[in-house]
Amino acid sequence: MNDKPLRRRYAPKASLRSEALDTRYSISVQIESRYDGLLDGDRLARLAATVLQAEGVEGPVELGIVVTTDEEVHALNKQYLGHDYKTDVLSFGMDGEDTFVTPQERPKHLGEVVISYDRAAEQAPDYGHSASSEIETVLVHGILHLLGYNDLEEADREKMHARQQAILDFGF
Repeated sequence: MNDKPLRRRYAPKASLRSEALDTRYSISVQIESRYDGLLDGDRLARLAATVLQAEGVEGPVELGIVVTTDEEVHALNKQYLGHDYKTDVLSFGMDGEDTFVTPQERPKHLGEVVISYDRAAEQAPDYGHSASSEIETVLVHGILHLLGYNDLEEADREKMHARQQAILDFGF
């Protein structure tokens, strides 16, 4: 039996929380242990905060980010969305009528962004960048979905991708 945890949980360092991360945002980053050393959880949290700031999200708000395997994302896609195919990112928002109620003493939970490291690493060369850069791209994409952006229609997709690129180009 393997006692090693499946995921490593990152919490932004105190200095990041007070200086680089807007204190209105509580961002949890979990990275599958097999990807330890390949991604910087603090950088992902900073990027998420940048997206929230750029989109004018008022806090306090919580956001969860999970980077995991292709198999896990595929299973979630099938179980919760009824899609039996692999994908790079899933967004599970918490604003619907059927979601849980956040206790008054807790910040609003925006939702969860679940990313397949394997899928991002596989498609990264198609876009001319590293796996970690692709993870950052799909993270921004996933958060934009949580904030109401849609990419089902061509015009909406163009608008969403333009905003995604503008945030990535701005840097963090």
